[in-house]
Amino acid sequence: MLRFKQVLIILLILQPILIYSQKSISKSEKNIVIENIKVLIDSNYVFNDKVKSINNSLDSLNLTGKYNDIRDYKKFEKVLTDDLVEVTKDLHFKVRYHPEYVKNSREQLNRQAAHENEKKPKKEVRIDWDLWYAKKENFGFEKVEILGGNIGYIKYNFWHPLEWTKSTLDATMKFIANTDALIIDLTENGGGYSPTDTYLGSYFFDEESILWSSNYTRPTEETESEYTFKEVGGERYLNKLIFILVSEETFSLGEKFAYCMKHFNKATIVGQTSAGAAHGIDYIEVNDNFMIQLPISHNIHPITQTDWEGTGVIPNIATSSNTESIKTTHLNALNKQIEILKKQTIVGPILKRYEKIKMEINNH
Repeated sequence: MLRFKQVLIILLILQPILIYSQKSISKSEKNIVIENIKVLIDSNYVFNDKVKSINNSLDSLNLTGKYNDIRDYKKFEKVLTDDLVEVTKDLHFKVRYHPEYVKNSREQLNRQAAHENEKKPKKEVRIDWDLWYAKKENFGFEKVEILGGNIGYIKYNFWHPLEWTKSTLDATMKFIANTDALIIDLTENGGGYSPTDTYLGSYFFDEESILWSSNYTRPTEETESEYTFKEVGGERYLNKLIFILVSEETFSLGEKFAYCMKHFNKATIVGQTSAGAAHGIDYIEVNDNFMIQLPISHNIHPITQTDWEGTGVIPNIATSSNTESIKTTHLNALNKQIEILKKQTIVGPILKRYEKIKMEINNH
């Protein structure tokens, strides 16, 4: 009897999944999805001069019958995504089979329209959930500590909206304010929201506001400039060694921060070349069942006049693993502090302690 109940419970749990997966996509819907995506690319894709070539490629793939035998929605989602990435070399493209998301998105727009008609302020329907999730992630800050030798270390995984993140970010910078060098670990940073990156970057510049980055958006054909903040909530971190760790998993806004800091000569980049995804995105409804993540904007750095799309952020010091990156930066920062201490007097105990830490790192 217990066994029967267990099986029944499992079947009840799996039933929605089985029903969800049993749906098959028709040839006409596949054609509609492709045609609608072409229209969206035509009016939104960041590089207008590439639109015709992309859409011609989609037509060619469809005409060859590549999608004819696909019956599963999820498989069609994956194949079409892979084709878009292959054709454009743009990692931000993603087709999503998500009818519930489409439905919720439409309901959200209807509610916003109702609020506007009632002359009430707009309310983001998902804001409470998003904020709850951001808090559970500590607003992206996984770890903040002082490593041996008075070296600050920040493990930062996601740039949540600045209005939510600011107090935690300021507290983080206050905690490491008295360190002699800083390691910012972005090896698992998957992106997020501006201007949180600009605000953190402002800690490493003096009070004069400078152009941090510009962003061109294709649908509006507008270029928006981002400047460093004249005021931050803690002490600025100036004239000290800064290392930024990157990996193949470092993506989008994580790459932007590393790229800007590198080309302003504010930090040494350590690790593996990052993903190479520089474009800003929008989530747009395709039909009742599909959404598309579509690149609509790109960054322009004031010094390089370009971005890291397709190339990634190339490290100054290449390593083969994240563990090696941390060890390498810790040793580099420690060696610099030992070099400074050797030029001073009455620092014997500190110098001995730092040299002991260095030996322990090398032997680890």
